[in-house]
Amino acid sequence: MRLAKMMPIIARALLFLLFAVGLTAVLSLYLRYRRDLDEARAHLDSIERQAIETECGPIEVAVRGRGQPMLVSHGIAGGVDQGLGLVRSYIGAEYAVIIPSRFGYVGTPMPLRATPVSQADAFVCLLDSLKINKVTVAANSAGGTSALQMALRHPQRIHALILISSAAPTVGRSITLPPKPVIQLVFSSDFLMWLITTHFQSNMRPAVGIPNGYQLSDSEQAIVSTVIRSVVPIRRRTAGFVFDMFTSNTDMDQHPEEYQLENIRVPTLVIHALDDPLAKYENAAALAARIPNAEMFSVRSGGHLLLGSEAAVRAEIARFLRALEH
Repeated sequence: MRLAKMMPIIARALLFLLFAVGLTAVLSLYLRYRRDLDEARAHLDSIERQAIETECGPIEVAVRGRGQPMLVSHGIAGGVDQGLGLVRSYIGAEYAVIIPSRFGYVGTPMPLRATPVSQADAFVCLLDSLKINKVTVAANSAGGTSALQMALRHPQRIHALILISSAAPTVGRSITLPPKPVIQLVFSSDFLMWLITTHFQSNMRPAVGIPNGYQLSDSEQAIVSTVIRSVVPIRRRTAGFVFDMFTSNTDMDQHPEEYQLENIRVPTLVIHALDDPLAKYENAAALAARIPNAEMFSVRSGGHLLLGSEAAVRAEIARFLRALEH
């Protein structure tokens, strides 16, 4: 057979081969996605927690340990699983921790017209249902906004306030947010988030607050990888994520009259890294300066996750709470 006659046959064979290779790659990718998603869902479902009916609506909560009661307000893309991680990293096992999934996360529904004020009130409703009178409140990142509202609105229910890499009123120019429909689209797809968090982790580092140029150790790389992948399944967190990005993280700038920090009278500890690229240190320092008698614990490096300073943070929290007993 002449070469000219063979060329169409060879071309069709190559196209079929490319199609078969591509189909195999897509199928393999999909099977890995389904396996990882099933594992992530199983892990989330395995966490012991309960749904509590309160006067503010149903709230999912995990309760662990014994000792001084502490309510943990998790950050963006969280839920009870992230709250438990916060306890392991920064708080320790010396407390009776109450870890709710905030509005729109995992098992807690998103109420109509939700605000940080209504989230703060919901914290109190949860304490009422659990018959707990007074707690220390430890809040991280976007969870700091509702914790501050709780301190302003319900100071009689708070023993102390601890803000860890917390949101704060902006000093200077605010960050421009991406269009809301884009965020809703991307962060409502388990597949897209799995793809990004599995195959493009280096691109996700700024999103979890790793400073530009920060050299991760092997152990820190493992921590960051776990944090990045923990957002999957994202569909159980989408409503909360959008709420935090466009409400919790902006409310203090949009409604400064509702954040008279000078009126906070509960003992307060602000913990923040100088190189945090997500929640700027100058914002946290200004917040601490406005709260009467607030203490500031500054971490030299480690970004939003306070990498490398977990033990120091646990020790500082323990010192701060011990000092209040005298």
